[in-house]
Amino acid sequence: MKLSQFNENLLNDKDIEDIVFSDISDNGLSCKYALVFGNSMLIKERVSKAVELYNSKRIRKLIFMGGANGVSNQDNSITAEADKMKKVAIEMGIDVKDIIIDNTSNNTFENIDNAIALLGNEIEQIHNIVIVTSEFHLKRCNAILKKKYPNLITSLVAVKDGFSDSDNWFLSDNSWNSGRSLATYEAKLLIKYAKEDKIEDLEINSYREERER
Repeated sequence: MKLSQFNENLLNDKDIEDIVFSDISDNGLSCKYALVFGNSMLIKERVSKAVELYNSKRIRKLIFMGGANGVSNQDNSITAEADKMKKVAIEMGIDVKDIIIDNTSNNTFENIDNAIALLGNEIEQIHNIVIVTSEFHLKRCNAILKKKYPNLITSLVAVKDGFSDSDNWFLSDNSWNSGRSLATYEAKLLIKYAKEDKIEDLEINSYREERER
């Protein structure tokens, strides 16, 4: 069943689980660049995962993305997410020459467009790239990249936060910024964007069957 075939107003927990969390396993490939998506409330978690990949030599360059006006900026900070992530990464020992930042983008589409623009003509020689973001956000990032760059192989690296992950999102109520609210919002957004032809209209498989294989 394609993303666009779901009714965003009639989703049950299994639908949400399948839409958001199926087919996002990490293929383990190494490459030059990792796209690290900003979120003001999850800076440490996402940077830590990116640094882990860098230190293991799986990736060689980190592209931190995010401006100061994203939806997660609840404390109205004037410092861009990318700048915050760069500071944390340097404190963790990353060489500044291996850090690239886009500190103007404020949504996932802008993140990807600006990051790819920073690569310039080099994007034509890149065969694969690593995506680093929260588990619930991986599908959207991947679907945007597949739509814009269908030949680019993506490696999806999930950042666990303990409340919005595949194994715990459903444990909370639907209050703002709970795991359930984030996963539900993400599922509805994926359907909406697929219907609007803004992202790849992905085939949605069963998350539970995938886990059992």
